[in-house]
Amino acid sequence: MEGKVGEGQEGSGLTGSRRPASLTQSVVAMPRWRRVLLALLVAAAWLGPALLPAPPPPAPTTPPPSPRVIVAYSLESQVQMEQRVPVPCSPPPPPPRAAPAWQQTARHAHLYSAHYDVRLPTHHYVRIVAMLEGHDNGSFFCQVWFGGQPLVMEALEADMWVSSWDREDPASLYRPVLLSCPIPRERSVLGDWPSGVSVARKPCDVARSMLVIAPPPSHPPRDFAVCVKGMDFPREDISRRLVEWLELNRLLGADEFFMYVYGVHPNIKKVLDRYSRAGVVKVVPLKLPGKQPNSPAGRSRFLRTHLWQKRRNEVVPYNDCFYRNLYAHRYVLPLDVDEVIVPTSGRTWRDVLAGLEPRLLDGFASLSVRNAYFFDDFPSESASRFPAHMHVLRHTTRSANFSPADEAVKSFVSTRWSLTVFNHYALRTVDPAVGRSVVLDTAVAQLNHYKASCSPLMVHDCHSNFLKYRVDDGVVLRFADELMARVDPVLRELGLLPR
Repeated sequence: MEGKVGEGQEGSGLTGSRRPASLTQSVVAMPRWRRVLLALLVAAAWLGPALLPAPPPPAPTTPPPSPRVIVAYSLESQVQMEQRVPVPCSPPPPPPRAAPAWQQTARHAHLYSAHYDVRLPTHHYVRIVAMLEGHDNGSFFCQVWFGGQPLVMEALEADMWVSSWDREDPASLYRPVLLSCPIPRERSVLGDWPSGVSVARKPCDVARSMLVIAPPPSHPPRDFAVCVKGMDFPREDISRRLVEWLELNRLLGADEFFMYVYGVHPNIKKVLDRYSRAGVVKVVPLKLPGKQPNSPAGRSRFLRTHLWQKRRNEVVPYNDCFYRNLYAHRYVLPLDVDEVIVPTSGRTWRDVLAGLEPRLLDGFASLSVRNAYFFDDFPSESASRFPAHMHVLRHTTRSANFSPADEAVKSFVSTRWSLTVFNHYALRTVDPAVGRSVVLDTAVAQLNHYKASCSPLMVHDCHSNFLKYRVDDGVVLRFADELMARVDPVLRELGLLPR
């Protein structure tokens, strides 16, 4: 009897109807070709792509060009884009003026110094350090003097500032710029050196300016020049600390110092004059351009109360110093007189660079060092061991935390790769393939920053990160004997050694 409840259908719930054929019975009943097709479909679904044929290998392609090819092309493209067609005219030369001194070439343009850049063998440039008042969209023209005949072309303009730093309307400020005069290839390859450059608003105008271009140095390049921004210490006497700072930096490897001076205490002047006579320090008098005040009291007050203009002004001496040393030194170090880059591995700056990989030396315009604060009121065990005039040796307790890697660094700035610089590292590079900055590990070097207290701009961060945690750090004490043997005779000679 067909269709009994429970036969072959446990729990099926089917009653009073014919039981459907099983899957096996259905397959058996299929024609053979259908059974083969079904088996293939089931296998494909079960095993997926394992049964599908492998895709053919991709056709061989030409490999992309290497980074070196791209780099060379990019540099060549940049140079070509910067070229300007010379303007055929012969304006008379204005009289040359003493350099560096601000020269006003137009109502809103102030020129400081000019330098000849021959780092690219077939494309030379005259570089002019300048400041412009507010936004100025007009063109400038260079009149580059080779003998008595000028070569006239439009100038290129590059800000020596980053707009994201602005905290007030830049239209009300003087802004630092680099004006570049691209010398055509056919003139560059001749190898002659211009005597000066004038800048005008129109190519054939009689210029009001004449910046003298210094010839290249007669000596081969040395290692390190230290650049110090405008010193404004008319009342504060830091003469003893300055001697200690100069001699410590000399021990570390500084060959020469370029000290830009607004106005200083008579004892500081004594120190600067003494080292200037010894050929160690080059003192460069400095004034503010345009309508900014230059009376000693008015200038000091202005620099204290106009922070963002002050910071823009600082960029001028740093770039002048950089270009002064383009062929005289391999690196410049923009430092304040309360900062010292101290090797933590090795003894000198030369040791620091000798331990770096070539990819860092050849691939970056700045080798940056992280900042650590040595505050005056941090108690130090070494304070009782050294006399009061040895400030660095008496302060060997620092903040345990270093400043973040992108803040407050100071750098070895390469004169081979940098185009413009500011207080901390290179802003622009000559070759677009070269990085602006790489931060060195604190196991290699650190920036010892000797400050009286926290800056008003960073009080909260300073208290929570730098004042709260401290550690003993006597990394400079290995120089103590030699440093004191250098400092005391100088102070005695100048009548500044405490009795």
